[in-house]
Amino acid sequence: MNKILSDTTDWDVLLEFIEDKQLTVVVGKELYKFKENDTLFSFEEYLAQKLFEAYKITDQPAIILAAAVNYLETEKRVKSMDINRKLKSLVKEIDFEFPLLTELSGISNLNYFINTAVYNNFLETKLNQLRKETTTSINFSINEPFSDADDLEKIKEPFVFNVFGSLLNTVDPALSEDDMLEYTGYFKEKMKNATNIVNALQNKNLLFLGCNFPDWMFRFMIRFLSNEPMHEWGTKRTVIVVNDDTELRTNQFAFLEKYDAVTFEGNTEDFIHELSTRRKARAPQTPVSKKNIFLSYTVKDKEAVENLKTAIESIGNVNCWYDKREINAGDDYKTEIAKGIKSADLFIPLISENSLLHKDGYVQLEWFTADNVNTFRKIDGNKSKYLMPIVIDDSNPYDANVPKYFAELSIGKVLQGNPDPEFLKQIKDTLQML
Repeated sequence: MNKILSDTTDWDVLLEFIEDKQLTVVVGKELYKFKENDTLFSFEEYLAQKLFEAYKITDQPAIILAAAVNYLETEKRVKSMDINRKLKSLVKEIDFEFPLLTELSGISNLNYFINTAVYNNFLETKLNQLRKETTTSINFSINEPFSDADDLEKIKEPFVFNVFGSLLNTVDPALSEDDMLEYTGYFKEKMKNATNIVNALQNKNLLFLGCNFPDWMFRFMIRFLSNEPMHEWGTKRTVIVVNDDTELRTNQFAFLEKYDAVTFEGNTEDFIHELSTRRKARAPQTPVSKKNIFLSYTVKDKEAVENLKTAIESIGNVNCWYDKREINAGDDYKTEIAKGIKSADLFIPLISENSLLHKDGYVQLEWFTADNVNTFRKIDGNKSKYLMPIVIDDSNPYDANVPKYFAELSIGKVLQGNPDPEFLKQIKDTLQML
């Protein structure tokens, strides 16, 4: 008989699993919901709809992605490689925010993730942004080799194992239910040398979160990912299953009644909110670190940069770094400036007649360095705003002397470094999203 997760003791035990890094989360597709007009929509169904639109399918109702792929392959005889290519182009254009995935990623000490979605590296990107760490990511594949993870007991950074591959990073992601079944058949053989990943599945407690697979697939999946006989659950570790309240969940929980599993009566969203709230209340409170803004200016505009610094720091929890202010005697000037630019959360170049024509000091080098930092952040998947150029006098923001990488951005106007309330609000909103 499965147990219902409800009372304080149950939650305390779960929080202890997290604190001791003894919990592996199996991330399902219910966490990939994007928000529009205060309503959450399934990314799975969105992709299925877009895929049907691409192939001009109008006689089929909106269905999940796996079923859409199966329909195209079996009924319309579309090649799987063509479907993969079309989905890749769709996913690359996506810039949705997934609130549930974000909230889950922000729970400290929750470091081990088995991801069952193949869309993209959304989970890894979100972990990198929130944890300020580099997430280790490995993709399972039938046709491509993959390496084992390092000893998961020793690594401090989050680890993600994409158990059905990756649409953008493997040649054979499991998109349909048939593909998933093929993956389960190859799993035991392919994982022989991946002992550290297997240990994360076999020796840690498991939380199946938002895995809304069809009934028959759920039974395969939960046995496949738990990697041990189901009648042994509860003897060595705990298995927890959380899902949205649907007919699929009713069937899942009825099946689990025969085994020693823990279930949750609320929806996936309810569970994540509750877990996040309880984790924050339990975790020791640490001071919120200040955000750093690098102000790049020419020495003749010192009054303007002082005005801007004073105004920005008045919004609270912000430190403005510029020029010689925090460089101690004996420090390498260029190196310290480069460090300041790289570690900044936001880089604000002050464009003026002085900075464009006189080019004194290191201002042009600072701008060039910041552009390179911005480029590498994009390569690493960081989509947050970093460059925020402003004009502080009557200079033309599209003057030929303005670097091209600034001219391509929206350039604000802050005369003499005295920002209006709207500009300060823009700064505050930008920093809150980091």
